[in-house]
Amino acid sequence: MWEAIAPIIRWPLYSPARFATVVVLALVGVFVIGETNDDASSAAPVAATASPMSSTDDTSPSSSSTPTSTLANENSATDELSVDPAELDASARAADTAAAFVAAWARPDLDVQTWSAGVRPLATTELWSTGLSMTEPSSTPDVTVRGEPRQVAMNAEEGVLDVPTTGSWVRVHVVADPDGSTWLVSRVEPVD
Repeated sequence: MWEAIAPIIRWPLYSPARFATVVVLALVGVFVIGETNDDASSAAPVAATASPMSSTDDTSPSSSSTPTSTLANENSATDELSVDPAELDASARAADTAAAFVAAWARPDLDVQTWSAGVRPLATTELWSTGLSMTEPSSTPDVTVRGEPRQVAMNAEEGVLDVPTTGSWVRVHVVADPDGSTWLVSRVEPVD
């Protein structure tokens, strides 16, 4: 058997160019095999725990007018992978709050009571008392959320997110409650 393998092993050693070629091809082969195996092993976990903050194309409108992520229903969870990863991610919860607020706020077709019921739980007491409580829903823009909010600034206590809509973008400032579990909108303004 050695007689069959020996010429194959000796061939790259006849010149430095052949040796370099074989080494480069071997390294490329190892890299390709590693990438192929890495893609196959990570495909299942990524699909099972896909992030609600998937990137979206800024130019194509989304068919949804509300945030795409929702909190997992504990009664319907079948295993630990069924839990929504956004439950543990503060920035995802802040983005969900910002998108939900814009979706509820930009509803000129609603009466005052229905509009208030949708907006009030998402706003701080200060924002509600200094302006939102006096807002006439018909004066809000007639737009829908068309993608995931983009973070402008974020820390543990507050964040600034730009929410894409079918009209112009809306900048939403959010603050965390003291225990950090809930985010509330503290200011809304158009994006310059």
